[in-house]
Amino acid sequence: MKTTQSAFEHFIHDEFATLPDSHDRIFSTIVYAKWHYGLTNGVDFDLAWNTVRDCILDAFAGPPDTGVFSPSVQNTLYIAQKNVLQRIPQMSKIEVILPNKHYYPIDFTKFDRIGVRSNDDVFLPGDKPAGSISAVLGRKNLLNLSAKY
Repeated sequence: MKTTQSAFEHFIHDEFATLPDSHDRIFSTIVYAKWHYGLTNGVDFDLAWNTVRDCILDAFAGPPDTGVFSPSVQNTLYIAQKNVLQRIPQMSKIEVILPNKHYYPIDFTKFDRIGVRSNDDVFLPGDKPAGSISAVLGRKNLLNLSAKY
């Protein structure tokens, strides 16, 4: 869950868009990732797993002292995948699936007795379908090799 520096705006608004633009929102998901190797010579599989995890965490959270801005789930997903492929040259492709988990601010304006007018602290998890973001990113020179195995 990312509670700051996350947005979702400037996307195509058509008849299928159900979410409004948001310049500050909670970014919550469950990460599913799998990858394929075009070559396995010289691969330290434990190090590769840790590298994938670190690239995903870096893309989502950034440095502990400053964080990193995420303009959208799709952008963060692409950055994580690109960084993995840059750091593991034997990897031919990586697939990541990120189901959206939405949280909505509670409207306290109807509760005069508690004296709260705006709310940036209390959120309710949504129960409506939220969609799932998925992408596969690969490199052309190794994709043909991994398809054979």
